[in-house]
Amino acid sequence: MSTKEFIYGKIISNLLCSIAMKTQKLSKGYLLGLGHRLKIIRTVLNLDQRQMSERIGTAQSQISKIEIGRSAPTLNHLLLIKKVAEEDEYLRENLTWEWIIEGKGKGIIG
Repeated sequence: MSTKEFIYGKIISNLLCSIAMKTQKLSKGYLLGLGHRLKIIRTVLNLDQRQMSERIGTAQSQISKIEIGRSAPTLNHLLLIKKVAEEDEYLRENLTWEWIIEGKGKGIIG
């Protein structure tokens, strides 16, 4: 593991814990961006919100709220979405936590 991977791992771990525990107030802009990126992942997988909700064990309405920035995903949601995404060869090769969480680096687009 490189130093950069270790540092990003720690940053992602801290951010995911903050999201999951709701200890940090996330800005509306951040939630909109994160929701948009998660919608892109779902779209690339050719899943509708109902199908994605079934795959990760949550309500379709929760997927909708996350995608429009009205709700933060839980740590479990993010882990399960990444796991579902890795079933796709293109996403397995191109999707990174850095892109999901920050919208930077190697991702589906950008």
